[in-house]
Amino acid sequence: MSRKPTAEIISIGNELLIGHTLDTNSHWIAKHLTRLGWTLDRVTQLRDSLDSIKSGVRGSLKRNPSVLITIGGLGPTHDDMTLAGISRAIDKPMRLNKEALQLVKDHYRRLESKPKLTKYRTKMATLPQGSVPLPNPVGTAPGVKMQQSKTILFSLPGVPSEMKAIFRASIIPYLESFHTTRPKEVEIKITGIIESALAPILDQARKIYPRLYFKSHPRGRETGIRPLILLHIYNIEPGAEKEISEASARIMLRLAGIRARSSLIMKK
Repeated sequence: MSRKPTAEIISIGNELLIGHTLDTNSHWIAKHLTRLGWTLDRVTQLRDSLDSIKSGVRGSLKRNPSVLITIGGLGPTHDDMTLAGISRAIDKPMRLNKEALQLVKDHYRRLESKPKLTKYRTKMATLPQGSVPLPNPVGTAPGVKMQQSKTILFSLPGVPSEMKAIFRASIIPYLESFHTTRPKEVEIKITGIIESALAPILDQARKIYPRLYFKSHPRGRETGIRPLILLHIYNIEPGAEKEISEASARIMLRLAGIRARSSLIMKK
């Protein structure tokens, strides 16, 4: 059985590390990778620093993920330095890309009658040599696609609407080309038991069904009148989908035996 394709995400921006901005972009991409049957191995946050970006990208490439996605730092300002950092990481010089420049021109023609290509605007069309620009349907800075050894590297803008638009148009078709098995998932809503009492039941289930992933999420306080736990079960290997219903039934039977209540919710 071939190994599932893997991905890593690097989110770049000082605003993430000082607590000013929540990294919802990585969360959104993680959900889509999982739904498409990919394994996301790591999410990293880096400062707007050439050295940090160079080191972070090189570290990821050494692990040989199938795909590396960077988010943020593609704009026209001084702190948008993602591509320059990647250029240093992969030892490829920055070059004005004609196709990217045309995409930038086309965008400003829609905004201005006589657009000028200032150095700040041409900066968004200056990419590591050999890169392929990805059209940005809702913004200015193109996304970027590169290949480094066995890894395909995608760079996306940090503005959520732009990131999502490029991801949907240019990255999802690539991810789908791997024809991975999409995971199945169920959620069990459990009341009347605390997580430490649920743990031995999950341990037994994990031993019986090693190809499934079990994750409990306590809601509320254990000292409450009716503690609530949401239990998620999904397959981590192709071919294990049928085991989910067996594991769910076994767990719910055990819960009934200790007078805990549970209800099954099928997830899409």
